[in-house]
Amino acid sequence: MKKPIISGSGIRGIFGESFTVQDACSFAAAFGELVGPGRVVVGRDTRKSGPAVEAAVCAGLMGVGCTPVLLGIVTTPTVQLEAMNNVICGGIAVTSSHNPGEWNALKLIGSDGVFLRAAARAKLTELLTSERKWVGYRECTEIEELTGSTARHVELVAGLPLVHGTGKKLKVILDVTGATAAQLAPAMMDALNVEWEMIFPDMTPEGDFPRVAEPNTESLSVLAEEVVKRGADAGFGFDPDGDRLALVDNRGRLIGEEYTVALALDHVLAHTPGPAVVNLSTSRLSEDAAKKHGCSVYRSPVGEVNVIEEMEIRGADIGGEGNGGVIHRDCHLGRDSAVGMAYTISYLREHPELSLSDWADSFPAYINMKKKVEFTGDFKEIAIFLRDSMGEPDDTSDGLWWNRGEGWVHIRPSGTEPVVRFIAENRGENRDILESDYALFRKALACVE
Repeated sequence: MKKPIISGSGIRGIFGESFTVQDACSFAAAFGELVGPGRVVVGRDTRKSGPAVEAAVCAGLMGVGCTPVLLGIVTTPTVQLEAMNNVICGGIAVTSSHNPGEWNALKLIGSDGVFLRAAARAKLTELLTSERKWVGYRECTEIEELTGSTARHVELVAGLPLVHGTGKKLKVILDVTGATAAQLAPAMMDALNVEWEMIFPDMTPEGDFPRVAEPNTESLSVLAEEVVKRGADAGFGFDPDGDRLALVDNRGRLIGEEYTVALALDHVLAHTPGPAVVNLSTSRLSEDAAKKHGCSVYRSPVGEVNVIEEMEIRGADIGGEGNGGVIHRDCHLGRDSAVGMAYTISYLREHPELSLSDWADSFPAYINMKKKVEFTGDFKEIAIFLRDSMGEPDDTSDGLWWNRGEGWVHIRPSGTEPVVRFIAENRGENRDILESDYALFRKALACVE
């Protein structure tokens, strides 16, 4: 049997193959020892294996003296917000985010609402290799339930200083891919007085998502068609755990997940200038947004916690990842599709003369290429060939990253899938540069396979 993938945010794999209920129970128990006796909030997405994994998580937590507090089906940022309550010592989101329906995972959250930081990850790794300290029957806890999490999440975002709940009448189409955004997104739009219609509200009976789970320009073609057909001002596409948001403009154009962070930066930095942080794989659109307001953008390794820690170092209030994840300290330190939606709506209300397509067109044009290739070997072997053919990289904090003047190339092993990711961008329409670098990447892979 294949082993699960363990990363900075938790553990994941294919349910019943590389990730079992036994894995979930063991991992949750180790996390329970890490955070100590107390209440741990547990939320999940809509995957068919969700109830089984949730039950295993509860067993593991109770076995070491923690009290599971069930939130039900909620987004990951909702779990993060509830974990910040001073009577809660941590949180677990049962979700495999953008992976297909056969996958499941545990995302582990500290009491600060942030995925586990380096010291906590190191301690957890230690605990996973040691025997558990199981409690006796007198210390065994019971499961609690907590309602109203989504409503509290919506109330918090709607009350942010830069969010406008009234103004220009707007209509949006919500592609929730049968998952957690089916609750959060309509409630958020209602709070902002935005008309909405939903597509793909449910999972298939077999337990699959109704479209490719990752929200990007390849998976949102139906959303784009519906925006035009229904005369909407925008389309919002989500991943299954609701921390990421991709955009379709009023013309039905798949402007994608890269614009989500850039537009949020444009809106926020216009009012509160300061530094911003994005990861190495994020489009230079974010840098363009910051330059509009005389602000600097810093880059971190890929991963939500890495962006957050760089934000703390740089004193940045706003940041995110080019996969559609907006992070704003005014709300909480975590990617949040509700914040992305709210800032998109609020900008359009501050600028009623502009459409979403007008706003997007105010940025320089880039072409990008995002590829992933299955690979289970040692990335260091690929790196040797890449250095020989592409030269010394400009950043090695997360795989290899090259500055290409008006673009960049990032090649890195994924922390969530057994793949190597190739992500590149160039200003203008010259795709030859991207294709050339991708060919060198595939040649390096062929040399080690």
